[in-house]
Amino acid sequence: SASPMLSAITLSLTLLAPVQRAVLPQHVRASPVDVSMTFSGQTGRRGVLAGFAAAAVGIAPVFADAPEEPYKLKKDYVIDAKNMLQNMRTATDLQRGNPDMEKIVKSTRSEMNDFVAFYRRQPKISGMPSFSTMYTAINTLSGHYASYGNKYPVPEKRKTRLAQQYKEIERALARGK
Repeated sequence: SASPMLSAITLSLTLLAPVQRAVLPQHVRASPVDVSMTFSGQTGRRGVLAGFAAAAVGIAPVFADAPEEPYKLKKDYVIDAKNMLQNMRTATDLQRGNPDMEKIVKSTRSEMNDFVAFYRRQPKISGMPSFSTMYTAINTLSGHYASYGNKYPVPEKRKTRLAQQYKEIERALARGK
C-alpha cells in the first residue's frame, strides 16, 4: 500500500497536469510516465522535498527565456493588437516570389482568426474604435487571401486602404481606445 506522503505527491502531480498542458510548450511536456517517482524508503520530509525538487527541475526549462511566438495571442488586448497589426503589415507588404510568403500568410491568417474569435466576445474591447477598425482590416486582408490564395500579394489599391486603416488603428491604440 502507498504511504500518505507518496499519495500526496501523486495527487499534487495529478493536479499539476492541466497546468502542464496549458503552460508548457509541446517539446517540454512530460508524459505521466516521465513524472512518476519511486521512493526507496524515504517517505519523510526529505523524500517529499526530493520529489518536488525533481519535478521542478523538469519544469525549469520552460521559464528560461522561452522563444517569442509572434503569431500567438498573449490575451492582453493592447499587446495582441500591436502584434496583430505588425504581422498584418508584414503580410500586406510581401512581394510575389518571397520564399516565406505562404508560411507568413498562413500564420497571420490563423492569428487573425484567433484574435477576432477571442476579442469579439468581450464587450469592453469589441466596442473600442481600434477593435472595429482592426476587424475591418482583418476582413479586408482575410477576404483577399480567401479569394486569391496565400501566394498572391495584396494589390496596390488594397494596400493603400489597409495602410490607412493600420494608421487609424495605431492612433486609436495610442489614445487607449
